[in-house]
Formats: sequence, C-alpha cells, structure tokens
Amino acid sequence: MVIHDAATTPGLVLRCKIIGVLQTIQKTKRNRIRNDRVIAVPKDSHRERELQGVEGLPSEVKEELEKFFVATDELEAKTLKFLGWQGPAQAKKLVRRCERIFKKKN
Repeated sequence: MVIHDAATTPGLVLRCKIIGVLQTIQKTKRNRIRNDRVIAVPKDSHRERELQGVEGLPSEVKEELEKFFVATDELEAKTLKFLGWQGPAQAKKLVRRCERIFKKKN
C-alpha cells in the first residue's frame, strides 16, 4: 500500500520507500494464511522526508488503513486478524523473503 497525497492511475509505477508492515492473518472457511501488508511512501515526496517508519503515522491513518483492509477482505468472504505494526526493517525482510520464494518458483 502506497500512502500518497496525489491522485494516481492504475498501473502507474512509483519509486517508493518502505516504512513498515501491518502483519495479518487472513481467514476463509477453509484456510488461515499470513497476508501481511507492506506500507510505503513515494520517493522524493514530503511524506518520505517526514516518515522514517510507520510509528510516525498518526493513529487515525493506521486505523483508516486497517478499516480499508478489513473492508476489502469482507468483499471476498474473508476475515482479517491484525497481529501488529512493524517498522521498515521487518517489512524489508518480508520483501526479500518473498523475492527469494518467487525466484525459486519461477
């Protein structure tokens, strides 16, 4: 998820800085999986300059993001359990681990 003040269009590629991750467990009738959400801000934006990590996000913004993720999962008959917010180091580890898994499968 990219937090950005400007309107964008689908398919737009933005260079971003990772500021954290919202760790979650997603449940369906049959499965329970980790489905963490990486949070980023555009490079060279005022948000990049002011945010070093998700701990700098106002609680209202975190709450709004959580509500957004819950709402999108409800559209697909899924439920979401939040495990907590982690900073950029954890988010980068997650991205690197996912890159390794992707490369092994392809």
